[in-house]
Amino acid sequence: MPGLIGSQGVRPGALNMSRVFRALRYRTEQAQYVVYNRPAIYKTDDYGVPSGTVGSPELLLPDLQAIVRPALTADYSQERLGSNIIGAARIYTPNITTIKNYDNFNQNNNGNFNEIEGWDSLITNYRTIFDVPTSGAANWTADAGTITSDGESITNTLTGNGYLRYTATTKNILEADRLRLKIKTNFTTTLTSLVLTNITPKTLTYTPTALTIPSGEWLTIDVPFISGTTSSSIYRDGTRYNVVVAEEGGWDYEDNMNLVQLNYTGYGAVTDTIQVKELEFYKSVSWHVHSLKDMTDGYLIFNCVRTTGRYDSRRRAEE
Repeated sequence: MPGLIGSQGVRPGALNMSRVFRALRYRTEQAQYVVYNRPAIYKTDDYGVPSGTVGSPELLLPDLQAIVRPALTADYSQERLGSNIIGAARIYTPNITTIKNYDNFNQNNNGNFNEIEGWDSLITNYRTIFDVPTSGAANWTADAGTITSDGESITNTLTGNGYLRYTATTKNILEADRLRLKIKTNFTTTLTSLVLTNITPKTLTYTPTALTIPSGEWLTIDVPFISGTTSSSIYRDGTRYNVVVAEEGGWDYEDNMNLVQLNYTGYGAVTDTIQVKELEFYKSVSWHVHSLKDMTDGYLIFNCVRTTGRYDSRRRAEE
């Protein structure tokens, strides 16, 4: 929008950040939704040494509106193992009051989030590696239901509990490091697991703890695509649900993806539906907040740095 975003960034003065975001979202990739992340904070003992007790859980909150203006995305300064890529960006967000009113930042349920602090992360989609198609029903199956598509999302009209599955046998996604999707139902269902299977076959399973999908609203899930035995988070209305990540047989990133499967329970009637859209594996850039440049009634400006990165060609060569 001329007059609002210039070569030096947002010009001083009153600014409706939400309006600017909506106007720019369809014209430039600088306006986008990002994932806000703060790692778990561990309690310390009397000597200031971190213990194994989590005092504040991880915050992993998708769909934060932001305008990202990279000053330097990557300069490819290579250190050991080719894993040190430095960058810098200036990132604009709505003011903190607006952010707190977003559903996933809900202050009534999430008292751990009060502001964006130094070295919190704002994660952006650098490049989509595999966009799982939901514009048609091809390669989608379910063990209990009928699959249809409205051109944007996949809908499973249920006849019982079970799974919704996409089969893709020829896609390599080595460069991806995050998995994102949106899910909606017209009844209250429990998402029991998200299972990825490669052609070996080996599996990588995400198991949320007691995560129910509420009726009538899209829930965004954005989690790391990472193997091993670890955990992540899904937030719904400000409440954190722990997600256990476990591999079976050793996950091999060089193998092609075979299956993406969502398992669920809660079926009650033949009118029950589950919808999925915007399912993708992507390569991310994690911007760490270095300093707060400006804070007004309309917006916040953060100076951010990208402290680490990777050469995908080197990773592929050394896998």
